[in-house]
Amino acid sequence: MPQFILYADQPQTRRADGVNTVVVVAADAASAPAAARALVRGVAPDAFNDFRTVALGAATEFAVEGSPLVGRPDNAEGFPTLGRGGQRTLMPA
Repeated sequence: MPQFILYADQPQTRRADGVNTVVVVAADAASAPAAARALVRGVAPDAFNDFRTVALGAATEFAVEGSPLVGRPDNAEGFPTLGRGGQRTLMPA
């Protein structure tokens, strides 16, 4: 399945918890916000609906400024699993 990046592209869509960029696997762009809600702990039913969604291609390159990335608990990549304030941000697989 394809991967999508969802991000807050407007100041008013930024989240208070700092989760402003999410990469998910989803069937299509329309289902990507639901995949993001399933990934991130404790979000509202409409979370990520107002984020911009972009399909990631094999040659997609980008940088994320600000806080470090956070991976799922027990991720194979070795990404950090604690977000701001030392809290787990993502749901386990």
